[in-house]
Amino acid sequence: MKNNFSEEFLKRRLKKLYNKVGSLPADLDHNEVRKICALEFEEIFSNINCILKGTENLPYESGSIFIYNHLNNHETYLLSKNFQITLDSHFISSNILNKYYGKPGSRVVRCSLDEEVFHKNYYDKFNFIRVYAQNFIPKKLSYSKIKEFNKAFYEGAIRELKMGNGVVVSPEGFSRNTEESPGEFKIGVFKLAAKMQPQPKIVPVVMVNFDKVLSKNIAKCEILKPFKMSDYDIKDANDPEIVSFAKTFNIKYRNYVKSLLLDDLKFEKELAVLDELVSKNSYSKNQLVFYGSSTIRLWESLGTKFIKYNKINLGFGGALISDMSKNFLRLFHKLNPKIIVLYLGGNDLSYELSPENIYQQIQDFVRLIVKKFPKTHIFCMSIKPSFERINKINEIKKINLLMQQFCNINKQMSYVDFYNKLLKKGEPDSSFFLQDGLHLNNKGYDIIEKELSKGITKVE
Repeated sequence: MKNNFSEEFLKRRLKKLYNKVGSLPADLDHNEVRKICALEFEEIFSNINCILKGTENLPYESGSIFIYNHLNNHETYLLSKNFQITLDSHFISSNILNKYYGKPGSRVVRCSLDEEVFHKNYYDKFNFIRVYAQNFIPKKLSYSKIKEFNKAFYEGAIRELKMGNGVVVSPEGFSRNTEESPGEFKIGVFKLAAKMQPQPKIVPVVMVNFDKVLSKNIAKCEILKPFKMSDYDIKDANDPEIVSFAKTFNIKYRNYVKSLLLDDLKFEKELAVLDELVSKNSYSKNQLVFYGSSTIRLWESLGTKFIKYNKINLGFGGALISDMSKNFLRLFHKLNPKIIVLYLGGNDLSYELSPENIYQQIQDFVRLIVKKFPKTHIFCMSIKPSFERINKINEIKKINLLMQQFCNINKQMSYVDFYNKLLKKGEPDSSFFLQDGLHLNNKGYDIIEKELSKGITKVE
Protein backbone atom coordinates (compact mmCIF):
# COMPACT_ATOMS: atom_id res chain seq x y z
CA MET A 1 0.00 0.00 0.00
CA LYS A 2 1.20 3.52 -0.71
CA ASN A 3 2.37 5.11 2.52
CA ASN A 4 1.05 8.58 1.78
CA PHE A 5 -2.58 7.57 1.33
CA SER A 6 -5.40 7.85 3.85
CA GLU A 7 -9.16 8.17 3.66
CA GLU A 8 -8.88 11.70 5.02
CA PHE A 9 -6.41 12.56 2.26
CA LEU A 10 -8.77 11.46 -0.51
CA LYS A 11 -11.83 13.16 0.91
CA ARG A 12 -9.84 16.35 1.48
CA ARG A 13 -8.55 16.32 -2.10
CA LEU A 14 -12.05 15.69 -3.49
CA LYS A 15 -13.41 18.64 -1.52
CA LYS A 16 -10.52 20.78 -2.73
CA LEU A 17 -11.22 19.76 -6.33
CA TYR A 18 -14.93 20.50 -5.97
CA ASN A 19 -14.18 23.98 -4.62
CA LYS A 20 -11.61 24.60 -7.33
CA VAL A 21 -14.01 23.66 -10.13
CA GLY A 22 -16.77 25.71 -8.53
CA SER A 23 -14.55 28.80 -8.34
CA LEU A 24 -13.53 28.70 -12.00
CA PRO A 25 -14.87 31.58 -14.10
CA ALA A 26 -18.26 30.85 -15.67
CA ASP A 27 -16.95 31.83 -19.10
CA LEU A 28 -13.85 29.61 -18.95
CA ASP A 29 -13.73 27.26 -21.95
CA HIS A 30 -15.08 23.85 -20.96
CA ASN A 31 -12.06 22.10 -22.48
CA GLU A 32 -9.88 23.99 -20.01
CA VAL A 33 -12.12 22.92 -17.15
CA ARG A 34 -11.88 19.28 -18.24
CA LYS A 35 -8.08 19.55 -18.47
CA ILE A 36 -7.74 21.15 -15.04
CA CYS A 37 -9.87 18.42 -13.50
CA ALA A 38 -7.95 15.63 -15.27
CA LEU A 39 -4.59 16.93 -14.07
CA GLU A 40 -5.89 17.19 -10.52
CA PHE A 41 -7.10 13.60 -10.67
CA GLU A 42 -3.82 12.35 -12.10
CA GLU A 43 -2.18 13.73 -8.97
CA ILE A 44 -4.86 12.25 -6.71
CA PHE A 45 -4.60 8.77 -8.25
CA SER A 46 -0.80 8.84 -8.03
CA ASN A 47 -1.28 8.48 -4.28
CA ILE A 48 -3.82 5.65 -4.45
CA ASN A 49 -3.30 1.95 -5.09
CA CYS A 50 -4.67 1.63 -8.63
CA ILE A 51 -3.69 -0.93 -11.24
CA LEU A 52 -4.21 -0.27 -14.94
CA LYS A 53 -4.00 -3.26 -17.27
CA GLY A 54 -4.35 -3.66 -21.03
CA THR A 55 -2.97 -0.32 -22.24
CA GLU A 56 -1.63 -2.19 -25.26
CA ASN A 57 -5.27 -2.42 -26.41
CA LEU A 58 -5.74 1.34 -26.70
CA PRO A 59 -6.65 2.34 -30.27
CA TYR A 60 -4.66 5.02 -32.07
CA GLU A 61 -7.90 6.92 -32.71
CA SER A 62 -8.57 9.47 -29.99
CA GLY A 63 -12.19 9.82 -31.09
CA SER A 64 -13.31 6.48 -29.69
CA ILE A 65 -16.14 5.48 -27.34
CA PHE A 66 -14.96 4.26 -23.94
CA ILE A 67 -17.63 2.21 -22.19
CA TYR A 68 -17.33 1.12 -18.57
CA ASN A 69 -19.25 -0.46 -15.72
CA HIS A 70 -20.08 2.50 -13.47
CA LEU A 71 -19.30 2.07 -9.75
CA ASN A 72 -20.44 4.00 -6.69
CA ASN A 73 -17.96 5.68 -4.42
CA HIS A 74 -17.71 4.27 -0.94
CA GLU A 75 -19.82 6.36 1.45
CA THR A 76 -16.58 7.47 3.13
CA TYR A 77 -15.89 9.71 0.13
CA LEU A 78 -19.31 11.37 -0.21
CA LEU A 79 -19.02 15.15 -0.25
CA SER A 80 -22.64 15.63 0.78
CA LYS A 81 -25.60 13.37 1.48
CA ASN A 82 -26.52 13.27 -2.21
CA PHE A 83 -23.27 13.96 -4.04
CA GLN A 84 -20.15 12.06 -4.97
CA ILE A 85 -17.39 12.85 -7.45
CA THR A 86 -17.23 9.35 -8.87
CA LEU A 87 -13.71 7.96 -8.95
CA ASP A 88 -14.02 5.40 -11.74
CA SER A 89 -15.17 7.80 -14.45
CA HIS A 90 -12.55 10.38 -13.49
CA PHE A 91 -9.88 7.68 -13.58
CA ILE A 92 -10.76 6.97 -17.21
CA SER A 93 -10.76 10.67 -18.13
CA SER A 94 -7.47 11.40 -16.39
CA ASN A 95 -5.34 8.24 -16.36
CA ILE A 96 -6.40 6.93 -19.77
CA LEU A 97 -7.74 9.66 -22.07
CA ASN A 98 -5.69 12.61 -20.85
CA LYS A 99 -2.55 10.59 -20.26
CA TYR A 100 -2.49 8.72 -23.57
CA TYR A 101 -4.31 11.12 -25.90
CA GLY A 102 -3.46 14.48 -24.36
CA LYS A 103 -7.08 15.46 -23.70
CA PRO A 104 -9.66 14.10 -21.24
CA GLY A 105 -12.49 13.95 -23.76
CA SER A 106 -16.14 14.17 -22.80
CA ARG A 107 -18.48 12.13 -20.65
CA VAL A 108 -22.15 11.30 -20.64
CA VAL A 109 -23.57 12.60 -17.36
CA ARG A 110 -27.13 12.57 -16.06
CA CYS A 111 -29.04 15.80 -15.61
CA SER A 112 -29.16 17.23 -12.11
CA LEU A 113 -32.38 17.39 -10.14
CA ASP A 114 -33.37 20.83 -8.84
CA GLU A 115 -32.39 19.94 -5.29
CA GLU A 116 -28.98 18.55 -6.29
CA VAL A 117 -27.07 21.78 -5.87
CA PHE A 118 -23.63 20.15 -5.49
CA HIS A 119 -24.14 17.97 -8.57
CA LYS A 120 -25.29 20.92 -10.68
CA ASN A 121 -22.55 23.31 -9.53
CA TYR A 122 -19.90 20.76 -10.42
CA TYR A 123 -21.04 19.26 -13.70
CA ASP A 124 -22.39 22.45 -15.28
CA LYS A 125 -18.77 23.59 -15.65
CA PHE A 126 -17.76 20.77 -18.01
CA ASN A 127 -20.34 21.01 -20.81
CA PHE A 128 -20.57 17.22 -20.84
CA ILE A 129 -23.22 15.35 -22.82
CA ARG A 130 -26.31 15.27 -20.60
CA VAL A 131 -29.15 12.75 -20.45
CA TYR A 132 -32.02 12.03 -18.10
CA ALA A 133 -31.33 8.87 -16.13
CA GLN A 134 -33.58 6.39 -14.38
CA ASN A 135 -34.38 7.36 -10.75
CA PHE A 136 -33.23 10.95 -11.43
CA ILE A 137 -36.11 12.39 -13.46
CA PRO A 138 -38.07 15.51 -12.40
CA LYS A 139 -41.63 14.59 -11.42
CA LYS A 140 -43.31 17.07 -13.77
CA LEU A 141 -41.32 16.07 -16.84
CA SER A 142 -43.28 14.07 -19.40
CA TYR A 143 -41.94 10.93 -21.04
CA SER A 144 -42.11 12.54 -24.50
CA LYS A 145 -39.96 15.47 -23.37
CA ILE A 146 -37.42 13.12 -21.80
CA LYS A 147 -37.23 11.09 -24.99
CA GLU A 148 -36.81 14.20 -27.10
CA PHE A 149 -34.12 15.57 -24.79
CA ASN A 150 -32.17 12.33 -24.78
CA LYS A 151 -32.04 12.33 -28.57
CA ALA A 152 -29.57 15.19 -28.23
CA PHE A 153 -27.21 12.60 -26.76
CA TYR A 154 -26.46 11.38 -30.28
CA GLU A 155 -25.82 14.86 -31.64
CA GLY A 156 -23.54 15.82 -28.76
CA ALA A 157 -21.59 12.55 -28.79
CA ILE A 158 -21.10 12.63 -32.56
CA ARG A 159 -19.88 16.21 -32.36
CA GLU A 160 -17.33 15.29 -29.67
CA LEU A 161 -16.13 12.21 -31.55
CA LYS A 162 -15.69 14.13 -34.79
CA MET A 163 -13.52 16.63 -32.88
CA GLY A 164 -11.27 13.75 -31.85
CA ASN A 165 -12.50 13.63 -28.27
CA GLY A 166 -13.01 10.31 -26.58
CA VAL A 167 -16.52 9.88 -25.17
CA VAL A 168 -16.81 8.07 -21.83
CA VAL A 169 -20.19 6.47 -21.20
CA SER A 170 -21.69 3.75 -19.04
CA PRO A 171 -24.31 1.70 -20.92
CA GLU A 172 -26.11 1.00 -17.62
CA GLY A 173 -27.26 4.52 -16.83
CA PHE A 174 -26.32 4.63 -13.14
CA SER A 175 -23.69 3.30 -10.74
CA ARG A 176 -23.59 0.13 -8.65
CA ASN A 177 -21.25 -1.84 -6.41
CA THR A 178 -18.60 -4.03 -8.03
CA GLU A 179 -20.31 -7.30 -7.11
CA GLU A 180 -23.58 -6.17 -8.74
CA SER A 181 -21.92 -4.64 -11.79
CA PRO A 182 -22.75 -4.11 -14.53
CA GLY A 183 -26.49 -3.61 -14.59
CA GLU A 184 -28.58 -4.08 -17.71
CA PHE A 185 -27.07 -2.37 -20.75
CA LYS A 186 -29.19 0.14 -22.62
CA ILE A 187 -28.73 0.14 -26.40
CA GLY A 188 -28.12 3.89 -26.86
CA VAL A 189 -24.33 3.79 -26.95
CA PHE A 190 -24.33 0.86 -29.37
CA LYS A 191 -26.78 2.65 -31.65
CA LEU A 192 -24.49 5.68 -31.48
CA ALA A 193 -21.50 3.61 -32.61
CA ALA A 194 -23.51 2.06 -35.46
CA LYS A 195 -24.96 5.43 -36.48
CA MET A 196 -21.66 7.04 -37.46
CA GLN A 197 -19.84 6.43 -40.73
CA PRO A 198 -17.11 5.44 -40.51
CA GLN A 199 -17.96 3.69 -37.29
CA PRO A 200 -15.87 4.65 -34.24
CA LYS A 201 -14.20 2.02 -32.11
CA ILE A 202 -15.75 0.98 -28.81
CA VAL A 203 -13.20 0.42 -26.04
CA PRO A 204 -14.48 -1.69 -23.12
CA VAL A 205 -12.99 -0.57 -19.79
CA VAL A 206 -13.58 -2.90 -16.85
CA MET A 207 -13.60 -1.37 -13.36
CA VAL A 208 -13.49 -3.07 -9.96
CA ASN A 209 -13.06 -1.92 -6.35
CA PHE A 210 -13.41 1.81 -7.03
CA ASP A 211 -16.44 1.53 -4.74
CA LYS A 212 -14.37 0.19 -1.85
CA VAL A 213 -12.36 1.78 0.97
CA LEU A 214 -9.19 2.37 -1.05
CA SER A 215 -6.69 2.22 1.80
CA LYS A 216 -7.64 -1.45 2.21
CA ASN A 217 -8.33 -2.45 -1.40
CA ILE A 218 -6.65 -2.15 -4.77
CA ALA A 219 -8.73 -0.44 -7.44
CA LYS A 220 -8.27 -2.21 -10.76
CA CYS A 221 -8.99 -1.12 -14.31
CA GLU A 222 -8.53 -3.26 -17.42
CA ILE A 223 -8.76 -2.06 -21.01
CA LEU A 224 -10.04 -4.77 -23.35
CA LYS A 225 -9.62 -5.03 -27.10
CA PRO A 226 -11.65 -2.42 -29.00
CA PHE A 227 -14.22 -3.33 -31.61
CA LYS A 228 -16.64 -1.78 -34.09
CA MET A 229 -20.29 -2.69 -34.38
CA SER A 230 -19.57 -3.76 -37.95
CA ASP A 231 -17.36 -6.51 -36.49
CA TYR A 232 -20.68 -8.08 -35.43
CA ASP A 233 -22.31 -7.42 -38.82
CA ILE A 234 -24.23 -4.43 -37.45
CA LYS A 235 -24.00 -1.82 -40.19
CA ASP A 236 -26.33 0.93 -38.95
CA ALA A 237 -28.38 2.14 -35.99
CA ASN A 238 -31.62 0.61 -37.30
CA ASP A 239 -30.32 -2.96 -37.21
CA PRO A 240 -32.62 -4.95 -34.84
CA GLU A 241 -29.64 -7.14 -33.88
CA ILE A 242 -28.35 -4.30 -31.66
CA VAL A 243 -30.78 -5.40 -28.94
CA SER A 244 -29.53 -8.99 -28.82
CA PHE A 245 -25.92 -7.80 -29.10
CA ALA A 246 -26.36 -5.57 -26.03
CA LYS A 247 -27.83 -8.45 -24.02
CA THR A 248 -25.09 -10.88 -25.01
CA PHE A 249 -22.32 -8.37 -24.44
CA ASN A 250 -23.83 -7.49 -21.06
CA ILE A 251 -23.41 -11.10 -19.93
CA LYS A 252 -19.82 -11.15 -21.15
CA TYR A 253 -19.11 -7.91 -19.32
CA ARG A 254 -20.32 -9.37 -16.03
CA ASN A 255 -17.80 -12.15 -16.48
CA TYR A 256 -15.07 -9.59 -17.26
CA VAL A 257 -15.83 -7.86 -13.96
CA LYS A 258 -15.83 -11.12 -12.01
CA SER A 259 -12.57 -12.18 -13.60
CA LEU A 260 -10.81 -8.90 -12.80
CA LEU A 261 -12.20 -8.92 -9.27
CA LEU A 262 -10.81 -12.41 -8.65
CA ASP A 263 -7.47 -11.63 -10.27
CA ASP A 264 -4.95 -12.20 -7.47
CA LEU A 265 -2.23 -10.23 -9.26
CA LYS A 266 0.02 -13.30 -9.20
CA PHE A 267 -0.52 -14.12 -12.89
CA GLU A 268 -2.33 -17.37 -12.14
CA LYS A 269 -4.69 -17.05 -15.13
CA GLU A 270 -1.82 -16.41 -17.52
CA LEU A 271 0.39 -19.05 -15.94
CA ALA A 272 -2.33 -21.69 -16.25
CA VAL A 273 -2.47 -21.02 -20.00
CA LEU A 274 1.33 -21.23 -20.20
CA ASP A 275 1.29 -24.52 -18.27
CA GLU A 276 -0.92 -25.98 -20.97
CA LEU A 277 1.32 -24.58 -23.72
CA VAL A 278 4.38 -26.16 -22.09
CA SER A 279 2.63 -29.53 -21.82
CA LYS A 280 1.85 -29.47 -25.53
CA ASN A 281 5.47 -28.68 -26.41
CA SER A 282 7.35 -30.65 -23.76
CA TYR A 283 8.63 -33.32 -26.16
CA SER A 284 9.35 -31.06 -29.10
CA LYS A 285 12.86 -30.64 -30.46
CA ASN A 286 14.93 -27.57 -31.30
CA GLN A 287 13.10 -25.39 -28.79
CA LEU A 288 13.46 -21.61 -28.93
CA VAL A 289 11.81 -20.30 -25.75
CA PHE A 290 10.91 -16.65 -25.21
CA TYR A 291 10.53 -15.68 -21.56
CA GLY A 292 9.66 -12.30 -20.07
CA SER A 293 7.00 -9.67 -19.57
CA SER A 294 4.48 -8.11 -21.96
CA THR A 295 7.11 -7.35 -24.62
CA ILE A 296 7.38 -11.13 -25.00
CA ARG A 297 3.68 -11.84 -24.47
CA LEU A 298 2.59 -9.43 -27.21
CA TRP A 299 5.11 -10.67 -29.78
CA GLU A 300 2.46 -11.99 -32.15
CA SER A 301 4.65 -12.19 -35.26
CA LEU A 302 6.79 -14.94 -33.73
CA GLY A 303 4.55 -17.48 -35.42
CA THR A 304 6.06 -16.66 -38.82
CA LYS A 305 9.65 -16.01 -37.68
CA PHE A 306 12.63 -18.22 -36.79
CA ILE A 307 11.17 -21.10 -38.79
CA LYS A 308 14.05 -23.48 -37.97
CA TYR A 309 12.87 -23.66 -34.39
CA ASN A 310 9.91 -24.79 -32.36
CA LYS A 311 9.03 -21.45 -30.77
CA ILE A 312 7.44 -21.29 -27.32
CA ASN A 313 6.23 -17.92 -26.02
CA LEU A 314 6.17 -17.86 -22.21
CA GLY A 315 5.56 -14.15 -21.72
CA PHE A 316 3.21 -12.87 -19.03
CA GLY A 317 2.31 -9.20 -18.72
CA GLY A 318 3.66 -7.07 -15.90
CA ALA A 319 6.20 -9.67 -14.79
CA LEU A 320 9.06 -8.55 -12.59
CA ILE A 321 12.41 -10.35 -12.49
CA SER A 322 11.30 -11.92 -9.21
CA ASP A 323 8.12 -13.23 -10.87
CA MET A 324 10.12 -14.76 -13.70
CA SER A 325 12.52 -16.35 -11.24
CA LYS A 326 9.75 -17.64 -8.98
CA ASN A 327 7.89 -19.31 -11.87
CA PHE A 328 10.92 -20.46 -13.86
CA LEU A 329 11.07 -24.08 -12.68
CA ARG A 330 7.28 -24.39 -12.89
CA LEU A 331 7.26 -23.40 -16.56
CA PHE A 332 10.55 -24.91 -17.72
CA HIS A 333 10.70 -28.23 -15.88
CA LYS A 334 9.35 -30.14 -18.92
CA LEU A 335 11.31 -28.19 -21.52
CA ASN A 336 14.72 -28.68 -23.06
CA PRO A 337 15.42 -25.38 -24.85
CA LYS A 338 18.26 -24.96 -27.28
CA ILE A 339 17.93 -21.17 -26.93
CA ILE A 340 16.22 -18.96 -24.35
CA VAL A 341 15.46 -15.33 -25.20
CA LEU A 342 14.91 -13.05 -22.19
CA TYR A 343 13.26 -9.66 -21.90
CA LEU A 344 13.29 -8.45 -18.31
CA GLY A 345 14.01 -5.53 -15.99
CA GLY A 346 11.76 -2.83 -17.43
CA ASN A 347 8.85 -3.37 -15.05
CA ASP A 348 11.19 -3.37 -12.05
CA LEU A 349 11.93 0.29 -12.75
CA SER A 350 8.43 1.15 -11.51
CA TYR A 351 9.50 0.15 -7.99
CA GLU A 352 12.23 2.79 -7.70
CA LEU A 353 14.99 0.17 -7.67
CA SER A 354 18.49 1.24 -8.61
CA PRO A 355 20.06 0.01 -11.88
CA GLU A 356 22.61 -1.91 -9.81
CA ASN A 357 19.86 -3.66 -7.85
CA ILE A 358 17.98 -4.64 -11.02
CA TYR A 359 21.20 -5.82 -12.65
CA GLN A 360 22.01 -7.97 -9.61
CA GLN A 361 18.58 -9.60 -9.87
CA ILE A 362 19.21 -10.30 -13.56
CA GLN A 363 22.55 -11.93 -12.75
CA ASP A 364 20.99 -14.11 -10.06
CA PHE A 365 18.19 -15.18 -12.39
CA VAL A 366 20.58 -16.03 -15.23
CA ARG A 367 22.59 -18.21 -12.84
CA LEU A 368 19.38 -20.09 -12.06
CA ILE A 369 18.86 -20.71 -15.79
CA VAL A 370 22.46 -21.84 -16.31
CA LYS A 371 22.20 -24.28 -13.42
CA LYS A 372 19.09 -25.84 -14.95
CA PHE A 373 20.29 -25.68 -18.60
CA PRO A 374 24.11 -25.59 -18.75
CA LYS A 375 24.17 -26.15 -22.52
CA THR A 376 21.41 -23.69 -23.49
CA HIS A 377 22.38 -20.41 -25.12
CA ILE A 378 20.79 -17.35 -23.51
CA PHE A 379 19.97 -14.10 -25.30
CA CYS A 380 19.35 -11.04 -23.11
CA MET A 381 17.53 -8.29 -24.97
CA SER A 382 18.11 -4.64 -24.15
CA ILE A 383 15.39 -2.80 -22.28
CA LYS A 384 13.60 -0.63 -24.83
CA PRO A 385 13.24 3.15 -24.51
CA SER A 386 9.62 4.24 -24.20
CA PHE A 387 7.47 7.31 -23.65
CA GLU A 388 5.90 5.70 -20.59
CA ARG A 389 9.31 5.50 -18.91
CA ILE A 390 10.89 8.60 -20.39
CA ASN A 391 11.95 9.72 -16.89
CA LYS A 392 13.83 6.43 -16.45
CA ILE A 393 15.94 6.69 -19.61
CA ASN A 394 19.26 7.11 -17.75
CA GLU A 395 18.50 4.09 -15.55
CA ILE A 396 17.58 2.03 -18.63
CA LYS A 397 20.86 2.96 -20.32
CA LYS A 398 22.81 1.95 -17.21
CA ILE A 399 21.08 -1.44 -16.91
CA ASN A 400 21.59 -2.10 -20.63
CA LEU A 401 25.30 -1.34 -20.33
CA LEU A 402 25.68 -3.65 -17.34
CA MET A 403 23.79 -6.43 -19.13
CA GLN A 404 25.94 -6.02 -22.23
CA GLN A 405 29.14 -6.27 -20.17
CA PHE A 406 27.77 -9.34 -18.37
CA CYS A 407 26.96 -11.07 -21.68
CA ASN A 408 30.37 -10.20 -23.16
CA ILE A 409 32.21 -12.19 -20.48
CA ASN A 410 29.93 -15.23 -20.61
CA LYS A 411 30.23 -17.54 -23.61
CA GLN A 412 26.80 -18.99 -22.94
CA MET A 413 25.19 -15.59 -23.37
CA SER A 414 24.60 -12.98 -26.07
CA TYR A 415 23.28 -9.44 -25.82
CA VAL A 416 20.66 -8.20 -28.30
CA ASP A 417 20.98 -4.43 -28.62
CA PHE A 418 18.11 -2.62 -30.37
CA TYR A 419 17.83 0.37 -28.01
CA ASN A 420 19.19 3.02 -30.37
CA LYS A 421 17.20 1.70 -33.33
CA LEU A 422 13.97 2.68 -31.55
CA LEU A 423 15.09 6.29 -31.17
CA LYS A 424 14.68 9.35 -33.35
CA LYS A 425 16.83 12.36 -32.53
CA GLY A 426 17.57 10.87 -29.14
CA GLU A 427 13.90 10.32 -28.22
CA PRO A 428 11.68 7.23 -28.53
CA ASP A 429 10.29 7.09 -32.07
CA SER A 430 6.48 6.97 -31.86
CA SER A 431 6.27 5.07 -35.16
CA PHE A 432 7.54 1.95 -33.35
CA PHE A 433 5.04 2.06 -30.47
CA LEU A 434 1.42 1.38 -29.73
CA GLN A 435 -0.81 4.21 -28.52
CA ASP A 436 0.23 3.67 -24.87
CA GLY A 437 3.82 4.64 -25.70
CA LEU A 438 5.12 1.57 -23.88
CA HIS A 439 4.44 -1.49 -26.00
CA LEU A 440 5.80 -2.07 -29.49
CA ASN A 441 3.78 -2.27 -32.69
CA ASN A 442 4.62 -4.57 -35.61
CA LYS A 443 7.17 -2.11 -36.95
CA GLY A 444 8.92 -2.11 -33.58
CA TYR A 445 8.95 -5.90 -33.44
CA ASP A 446 10.49 -5.97 -36.92
CA ILE A 447 13.48 -4.11 -35.47
CA ILE A 448 14.10 -6.52 -32.60
CA GLU A 449 13.48 -9.57 -34.81
CA LYS A 450 16.24 -8.45 -37.18
CA GLU A 451 18.70 -7.90 -34.34
CA LEU A 452 17.83 -11.21 -32.67
CA SER A 453 18.15 -13.06 -35.99
CA LYS A 454 21.69 -11.74 -36.40
CA GLY A 455 22.60 -13.04 -32.94
CA ILE A 456 21.04 -16.47 -33.47
CA THR A 457 22.84 -16.85 -36.81
CA LYS A 458 26.16 -16.26 -35.07
CA VAL A 459 25.68 -19.03 -32.50
CA GLU A 460 24.16 -21.65 -34.82
